[in-house]
Amino acid sequence: MALYRCNRCGHLSEPADDQIGTTTACPACGTDNQVYPTTAFLRTMLDRYFAARRELGEARAEIERLRRPASELPPLETALTSHTLPTDFDTRNTDHFCSRVQVAPVLDWFRQAGVSVDLDPRSLETSGHFDEVSANIGAHYPQLHEIVERIRAAQKQDYSFINIDLGKRTPAEVKSLNDFCRTLSESGFLSKYLHQDGDQVVRLSLQKADAVRRFFDGGWLGWYSFMLGLRHLVGAGVDFSVARDVSLSWPKDEGHALDLVFLVGQGPPLCVQCRTGEVIPHIDRLIHVRDRLGLAPENYLLCVSDLAELQAEELSRRHGLHIASPRTLKAWFETHIPTRSVA
Repeated sequence: MALYRCNRCGHLSEPADDQIGTTTACPACGTDNQVYPTTAFLRTMLDRYFAARRELGEARAEIERLRRPASELPPLETALTSHTLPTDFDTRNTDHFCSRVQVAPVLDWFRQAGVSVDLDPRSLETSGHFDEVSANIGAHYPQLHEIVERIRAAQKQDYSFINIDLGKRTPAEVKSLNDFCRTLSESGFLSKYLHQDGDQVVRLSLQKADAVRRFFDGGWLGWYSFMLGLRHLVGAGVDFSVARDVSLSWPKDEGHALDLVFLVGQGPPLCVQCRTGEVIPHIDRLIHVRDRLGLAPENYLLCVSDLAELQAEELSRRHGLHIASPRTLKAWFETHIPTRSVA
């Protein structure tokens, strides 16, 4: 579905889907405006809404804190590490973790370790469809690997569409692929999905948005790992702070990053690096980051989508690096973040 909104006069209409991505003069005032996919447009509006709501909430909390007598304020350490969740909390649809207060313990740990960091708390918002689609890919990666790779490769070459041949697939494979493509279309990850019963070809019109490109270019694994860890932490009932896409730098040593950081209680953080495709060229750099941070091997994990179990075991033995796949990642979280016992 297409959506047209004039930035000058506010005129709103629903043009034909084949106009998505084009620029059209407003019928009311003549100003040129772009035609957007409705889902992408709504996602942008929701991002702005949640950002404004989050900033308003933080401002109100700060005003309320300033109004309280100093004797009633909790110690700074308690204020930063306590993590009370609302009763209706849903990890799949929240901006709760975007708070600067939530991220503060992670930033403080890096500061004490002598590391300069940069991150955007807004990357912790889960109100879109990235978490849902990544969960689908992670849970069925052997079946969906081909289509994800086809989309990634086509986007990298700036193709507008791809065709997928169904002729040599079983009925179960055809159904699985069509269900996934339909989900991608409904979630805004495709501009258009076309398939009729009996047709041996699925036609996909690709999205050009940078966020969608990054998602298929490996970003889905970061989302999958983030949500898996987040659900386990919430279920474990422990105090924690979490951050994503953390840029790291030391004097004369820049350009490093951590995909995920989970800081549980007062201990050292659990760090997860996510890689799709060929991983061996990245291993030395990943180990360098681990050693610069002074992390024990059990606190630093490489999650890889395209690596056989025997290969992962061999690389782990050779480099002393813990490696997991989407299938074994949950067990790693369960081992390193045990559920809090009830007294």
